[in-house]
Amino acid sequence: MSGYAFCNYVKFLEPSGSSYVDTAYYFQNFTVNNTRSRGGNTYVFAPFAVATGGGEKSGDRSSSVLGIGASTQAGSTIILNLFKQAVEQRWILVVETVSLNINTYDDDLLVSTENWRVASYEMDTSVIKLRLISPLDAVKGEVPRRKLSEELVGALPTTGQISI
Repeated sequence: MSGYAFCNYVKFLEPSGSSYVDTAYYFQNFTVNNTRSRGGNTYVFAPFAVATGGGEKSGDRSSSVLGIGASTQAGSTIILNLFKQAVEQRWILVVETVSLNINTYDDDLLVSTENWRVASYEMDTSVIKLRLISPLDAVKGEVPRRKLSEELVGALPTTGQISI
């Protein structure tokens, strides 16, 4: 008999100058009431689910959702404050999906790594949702933050017409 086990590791990155650096927030959703180590970081358990990889009918993958149960008032307040800070400070969420050795539950193989920009959050009586968008969203993410200039790239076209 065979089986499969997967763990999602999530970490938040915050802007620092022109790049992003790790925050102190690392979560995993496999080892209940315990921690897991990955890449020198300790990930605490949080009962979350990530809706990634499905994309849209058109084939793009420009949005996703991380959902976590709103189980206690104290826990909900902590998560809401974290999500609020992530939205206001334009954090990036890194999601690593890892397959586990079915006998030992040790990390076995990195299945995927996804980078998302935190866009918004919402809550109802049972779940708190963190809305995620592509970090490359040119409108919502205000990307790129600099203009193309001849100094950067050389000669630029002056019209939209192409002649052969």
